[in-house]
Amino acid sequence: MAALYSSVCEKFILPLADVAIHHRVMRSYKFYKESQWWDRQRLISYQNTCLSKTLKIAYKEVPFYKNLYDSYLVDINNVSNITELPLLPFVTKDMLRASYPDKCTRSTKWPWREYCTSGSSGKPFAVRVDNMTMSHARALMLLRTIFSGWNIGEPFLQTGMTLDRGIVKRLKDILMRAQYVSAFNLSDPVLDHYLDLIERKKLKYIMGYAGSMYCLASRASETRCNLKLKGVVSWGDNLYQHYRDKIEKTFGCRVTDTYGCGEGIQIAAQCGLNNGAYHVFMPHVVVEIVDDEGQPVNPGESGNVVLTRLDPGAMPLLRYKVGDIARKSTDESCPCGRGLEMLTKIDGRDTDVIVTPNGNRLIVHFFTGILEYYQSVDTFKVIQEKSGEIIIEIVPRPDFQDTHWEQIKGEILQKGDPHLKIEMKIVKDIPLEISNKRRFVVSMIK
Repeated sequence: MAALYSSVCEKFILPLADVAIHHRVMRSYKFYKESQWWDRQRLISYQNTCLSKTLKIAYKEVPFYKNLYDSYLVDINNVSNITELPLLPFVTKDMLRASYPDKCTRSTKWPWREYCTSGSSGKPFAVRVDNMTMSHARALMLLRTIFSGWNIGEPFLQTGMTLDRGIVKRLKDILMRAQYVSAFNLSDPVLDHYLDLIERKKLKYIMGYAGSMYCLASRASETRCNLKLKGVVSWGDNLYQHYRDKIEKTFGCRVTDTYGCGEGIQIAAQCGLNNGAYHVFMPHVVVEIVDDEGQPVNPGESGNVVLTRLDPGAMPLLRYKVGDIARKSTDESCPCGRGLEMLTKIDGRDTDVIVTPNGNRLIVHFFTGILEYYQSVDTFKVIQEKSGEIIIEIVPRPDFQDTHWEQIKGEILQKGDPHLKIEMKIVKDIPLEISNKRRFVVSMIK
């Protein structure tokens, strides 16, 4: 019966839902599901074709890119394949924020929405994503989840921050048989409720932010809750080794970690067969690992992650420096048979968990889920030095006002813990760690 619903859901129900909401998720999913098995050369050839089209559209229709490339005396006709991407300059969040929206967006035939994200930088940032770009991203969200053994239509629990589901999201939850629960509150009673829900609904898969999965596994271990699952899928924050060990030991299954960014790019996911390597979604994105001058580093060496999304969408992203550090695999192939290139390690997203007076656990996405909507905040960092207290360092933008701080503080108290003591510090800069990583939630309480 489960297999029948999965087939009907994939072939009929979800495609009809796409038509109703003007998306192309399942059409994109079908393509990505097939193309993951292409050989490497065919994948690279496809990337080259898409890059050429995307670059020409961005230069012709987006003033930001035309001005940027003209200022660097770049002839885009000299960039015909992915190996020539280093001829183009980096693009950063600060550059795009200064040009948003008039100079760095374009009109397409698709409806679009504005999304806010903080990513790995702690810098609130708005991006415009149209329905086609979002369809590509959501299709790859399905594909990455299938890496865990899950099938479309199988019931699962998901932790998240989008509590106002709306009609479309509620319908998606029903069709996908998702139990969507809040990651804002991870106190013991709430975690106990989630564990009970998993048991009552006989769920075999859980998905969500790595920190929330770890908190759930830790609580299950503390209460001797004997839940055995088939798979866990994590995203958002860093899946530390001790997170993975705790989750896998407690729930008796493999954790499939994934890598993406809130700008409408799904980057990579683990298949589980190559020492934790992440398969890059090559038909969707070009991933460069480069040094500080923008030149490629050798496979196995750490470098800056630079992304080029292979569809222009409403806001093209070409050689976009996201602020993460990663390494490309030295292996040319994987036992799973996929032709997709691989990353072996992803850094730059280190973060801690803040514990509040009432026992709530605040993961990094608790804070980004609030602060990323305040464009008057340039960068932020949360520090816990004493129990029950936090300091929030803020690098303000010119339009930052005291009322913005009161609103931020009010949301944290309301959603996190009204007894939490919060202090704000206005600073000029928040430097990287010695390791060159940016940690924007730090707890000094062990």
